[in-house]
Amino acid sequence: MDDDYTRGTRSLPLLEGGFDGRIGLTFLGVGGWLIETPRTQVLTAPLFSNPSIWRTGLGTIRADSTAIVDGLRRFGVDDLSGVTAILSGHAHYDHLMDVPWIAARLSPRARVLVNTTGQRTLAPIADSLGLDRSRIVDVSSFAADVEGGGTWIRLGPDVRLLPLRSDHAPHFAGLTLYDGTRGSDLVRPPRSAEEWLEGETLAFLLEVADAGGGRPVRIYVQDAVAREPWGFVPPRYAPVDLAILVPATYAEVDWHPEAILENTRARHVALGHWENFFAPPSADPEPVAFTLLPDFIARLRRAVSGDDSRWTLPMPGTRLELGRLRNDSR
Repeated sequence: MDDDYTRGTRSLPLLEGGFDGRIGLTFLGVGGWLIETPRTQVLTAPLFSNPSIWRTGLGTIRADSTAIVDGLRRFGVDDLSGVTAILSGHAHYDHLMDVPWIAARLSPRARVLVNTTGQRTLAPIADSLGLDRSRIVDVSSFAADVEGGGTWIRLGPDVRLLPLRSDHAPHFAGLTLYDGTRGSDLVRPPRSAEEWLEGETLAFLLEVADAGGGRPVRIYVQDAVAREPWGFVPPRYAPVDLAILVPATYAEVDWHPEAILENTRARHVALGHWENFFAPPSADPEPVAFTLLPDFIARLRRAVSGDDSRWTLPMPGTRLELGRLRNDSR
């Protein structure tokens, strides 16, 4: 497995050449990716606070501002002020707990795009941080499915976003932790992991416009493993250039990653949310418990016909670049 991990910077080929510029993606660990296009910055929800499994199960949890700042610095990110949107497809603590502090203190321009339950969970936290509630946007009604529909959301001059109706696989033995939706705003910030209810999960499709008028670059972001056809893109938007997929809990559904790769016809796959988030953030983490990462990698390799150039297992801090290529090694 050690040879499978990627560190540093890796350049990836696009489906078609000629894109005018470069798109960078920095893996921040767990579900966090900083996506930088020529004119826009977008963040998928990171976690740096990483409460222990014992505190998560039995105690009080909350965002740790020192861990957030230290984690960003450790992984080479010192400025999030240009971020226009922070994406979280469901409202479990490991996706959403650190987000309001980041939005309030580090990304003053960013809208937080979440599901209905996420918006209602964050309401009292936003008030405690002085974060305008209007910046927390429920995008559930904008979501498409494999049949089509949905509404694109403009995130910047060269980026638009299509939410996709998705699902959350069970965590183990058919059991999904912290399942459920929230019917109204919380009146106080959540104190325990079980108060971070999932809500209705979304995936995301990003399109980056080519300044030269060519084909847009498409990036698919999976927020959680989903059984097919949940999380699928409408066929008109395939193939995608990059699919960010989740290995954790893959064995709880049939045909992951095979089904989503068949749907997206992804040119390249990057894996996120694979590492142990019950330990402090690390540039060299262990895989999360109960996920047989070597088995998932074997299935992924078969799904891409053994072409190891088509997938990346990044260590936190790794940067992927799409655009004009240079001969970077794995």
